[in-house]
Amino acid sequence: MKLHHYETIFLLHPELSNEERETAVEKFSSIIKDDQGQIVNIDQWPLKKLAYKVQKQTQGYYVVMDFGAPGSAIEELTRNFRLDERVMKFMTTKLDDEFDPEEAAKKYAQKETKESQEQAETSEVDQEQKED
Repeated sequence: MKLHHYETIFLLHPELSNEERETAVEKFSSIIKDDQGQIVNIDQWPLKKLAYKVQKQTQGYYVVMDFGAPGSAIEELTRNFRLDERVMKFMTTKLDDEFDPEEAAKKYAQKETKESQEQAETSEVDQEQKED
């Protein structure tokens, strides 16, 4: 079965508890895994202010999933997003026709390394400014 590379971002209701958010993320990731998909990364963001109201809400929790899956998994994932009241909005983007889990994992490792280096540099600059 050929896997395609996808990224899905979905917005969860702001009144959900940590446990409810974890349950929702687990539900959607299991849909991908049950259809022979492979998840590379799940990035859960803290509560964010929205640029505009979504379902009368001004805040929400974003979740970004990077994964490889067949097209049938996307159909099932979309169906579940539409039925689940915890999800206010969602979008799935096909990143590539072919999915290589090792290469996708490398990209995230490089990204995390770059971000940690930038944070270290920023803290050094902050420290220097405090000393001045």
